[in-house]
Amino acid sequence: MTGREPITARFLRPSWDAFYLAGAAWAATRADCTRAAVGAVLVSRDHRVSIGYNGLPAGVPGCATAGNCPRGQLSPAECAPDSDYANCAADHAEYNAITRARPEDLQGATLYVTRAPCPRCSTLISACGIARVVVALDTE
Repeated sequence: MTGREPITARFLRPSWDAFYLAGAAWAATRADCTRAAVGAVLVSRDHRVSIGYNGLPAGVPGCATAGNCPRGQLSPAECAPDSDYANCAADHAEYNAITRARPEDLQGATLYVTRAPCPRCSTLISACGIARVVVALDTE
């Protein structure tokens, strides 16, 4: 390149979906879960951002860091992945991103998550008026 090319030819910008999914993956690195690290980024129509990751509520000893997880102490045979979350003590990434957003930012927003939402989070997402959910491709 000579330096005279248009800036778009020199720098490839990610799409909004790729950009915010990368943010969800980054948020997942803060998760405190023994079974799955999940991150979420809620983006309003005007690109206001709210971030969440899964773990016990603030001030409660964590699932992974303090071994404080009833679900995580069970084997996969006793508690299959994506089974009933009634024994999950954590606040999920989607819930954390939604509850940290301003109410006026929810209607028509897009939620980016590193894994498909559980049934309880799916109900919350619908009830909030979130228009779109983008889930990272399963790379496992």
